[in-house]
Amino acid sequence: MSRPERELLLRARRLIEDKKGGHPVLIDLRESSIPTSFFLIAEGENPLHVRAMAEELLEKLPIEPLHVEGMAEGRWVLMDYGDFVVHLFEREARGFYDLEGLWSDRVVETEDPLSSG
Repeated sequence: MSRPERELLLRARRLIEDKKGGHPVLIDLRESSIPTSFFLIAEGENPLHVRAMAEELLEKLPIEPLHVEGMAEGRWVLMDYGDFVVHLFEREARGFYDLEGLWSDRVVETEDPLSSG
């Protein structure tokens, strides 16, 4: 991952945290068959909160996502930025789909999650 891509991912995480997004988690998929490098996962209190986080990313990240799904419902918004995909869940939906559980061996838990890559 190049420096500009790394900075975009970290900026996305900060924007989510600034909007009070809950429990942001980064999953490193670089050594997998998934066609993206990272998943950034966070949760909101309700569909309105989830949409507000997604709108913040759309407004403040300097690039447009390649694809967005789920904005109307707000239970699970997926934003594909190519090198990383943002998953914003309503709390209950996050527990149901459990992406962290599917990729538990790839969860990054450091203060600077991309410092080694």
